[in-house]
Amino acid sequence: MGFFNQAVLDSLIDQIAVLDKNGIIIAINKAWGNFCKENNGDISRCGIGNNYLAVCQEEVSSGISQVLHGSVDHFTFEYPCHSEMEIRWFLLRVTPIAINQNINKGAVVSHVNITNRKLIELQVKSNEERYRLIAENSTDFISLHTIDGKYTYVSPISYTMLGYNAKELLNQSAYDFFHHDDIDKIKLSHQKNLNCEGIQTINYRFRCKGGKYIWLETKSQRVLSTDGKSEEIICISRDITNHKKKIKKLEKTIYIDELTGIYNRRFFNLKLSEECKSNGQTRKPLSLLAIDIDYFKKYNDTYGHQKGDEGLTLVAQALKSSIRETDFVCRIGGEEFCVILPNTREEIAISIAEQLCKKVAGLKIIHRKSNINNYVTISIGVSTVLAEGFTQIDQNEIFSLADQALYKAKECGRNQVYNLS
Repeated sequence: MGFFNQAVLDSLIDQIAVLDKNGIIIAINKAWGNFCKENNGDISRCGIGNNYLAVCQEEVSSGISQVLHGSVDHFTFEYPCHSEMEIRWFLLRVTPIAINQNINKGAVVSHVNITNRKLIELQVKSNEERYRLIAENSTDFISLHTIDGKYTYVSPISYTMLGYNAKELLNQSAYDFFHHDDIDKIKLSHQKNLNCEGIQTINYRFRCKGGKYIWLETKSQRVLSTDGKSEEIICISRDITNHKKKIKKLEKTIYIDELTGIYNRRFFNLKLSEECKSNGQTRKPLSLLAIDIDYFKKYNDTYGHQKGDEGLTLVAQALKSSIRETDFVCRIGGEEFCVILPNTREEIAISIAEQLCKKVAGLKIIHRKSNINNYVTISIGVSTVLAEGFTQIDQNEIFSLADQALYKAKECGRNQVYNLS
């Protein structure tokens, strides 16, 4: 070994030994010798002139022999080498010496300190095992998705909660299981994930195996995948179907008129406020119908309060059955009702009001004391407003306009529709 070659070896920080074709050590660098001394090794057994195969464990000795005999083109072996002061791991790497394309000339053995890499790997593995343990024992449904929404991991609770096992969901698009009415808001939440806007929370309906839908609340966030090369979306979902039922039951108690079964004054105030705010953003017309049962006091006085309650219920249900799915009929007090008509022009609102008048008259509820008809009738005031720019409509203003129109309808003879424009 010439001076230059030895100098090259000594400049390397890894422990290096050169073996001949029989496994005899013919050269070492300073790092090899120093490591042996620092770790109380016997240099007389692992120094120049010794057979390195004799001091290695069987698996390593076999691997080195295969390299020396040309059976394999390299051999690697990871092993711990902990001291009293520190935890260490090394990678033993053996490569053949090739001279004029003849590889049967010996081998180079190096021991590379891989402690930092190993600690990171163990930490990652520990974290993965910990998170998987949490995921597989959680009562929440935990899933990972590709950026476009395909499942890459589903926790075992999927079978109990949704009826699907992992194989039935993996590589499937989550969008195939969403209720069509919830797709738009899910897409919006998904887009926020792609824009890295933190954790998104959304409630939606999910189709279980068998076709039944349940309500899920999902928290989702964009994360880096475990390989560090791509991004995924992690979702933690819980079944909130029972909670939704309780809320619906509570809303029925709070917002439904006990006598007639339609919305009450509390709901009317809340919904009208919401529609006024929405109107300022959409700039679409908002219409309101104010309704009064004609001569209802005389009806109560003549037929009694029980019949009066029955009459109120019949009228309320007739109104409810005659409006669109997007409209809201409310009892705001006594014999007074209002119908909120979102995104409705004045001429459409008037047409709906006229249909309601005909519907109630068509019930043919006897009212002998009415001054205008032998049956119960209603009067309706119509108001329509449109926000200018993005200014919010005043809910008191639209109600006042409808109430003034109702007053005019009564003044003009009742059993009719009136609008102020």
